[in-house]
Amino acid sequence: MFYDPAIRAILLLSLFSFASFKISGSNTAYLKCKSESGRTIFTANLQDITGHLEKATFEIDNKRLEFTDEDEVFTIFDPKAGVFTVYINGKTNDDFPNSRFVQFWAIPDSFKTVVSEPNRHKYEFKARIEATEPRKEKALRTPQIELFCTLEYEI
Repeated sequence: MFYDPAIRAILLLSLFSFASFKISGSNTAYLKCKSESGRTIFTANLQDITGHLEKATFEIDNKRLEFTDEDEVFTIFDPKAGVFTVYINGKTNDDFPNSRFVQFWAIPDSFKTVVSEPNRHKYEFKARIEATEPRKEKALRTPQIELFCTLEYEI
């Protein structure tokens, strides 16, 4: 069917470029957040900020709720408007049979660009989070918690 070597080479290159998991020029964005008391921590590694979830951890009083790339993530990111939201819908398991989720959103008035270079960006902001409660003796859902966050991204 495709006997011309040039056409076969183009098809093979196209196939390899579509088979690659990461898009050329994309990278991991690192979100790191902590409450004022230091008791609550939320971290997330997001492929290209609005792409796939690589991993995330929500922790209160050293009790953890962990998420992986097998969990669903939905993000909205508009730094000019100060909008950054992350919603993670995790698979249930024996420890959390009812639900595993994180709802996270930046407080727009607090959103600041710290570094804005062609290949590097860093933002600082306050955010709020609600999630599945990782502490067994508490309710199923956490109260709303305010966090201080940084979001860093390099290409």
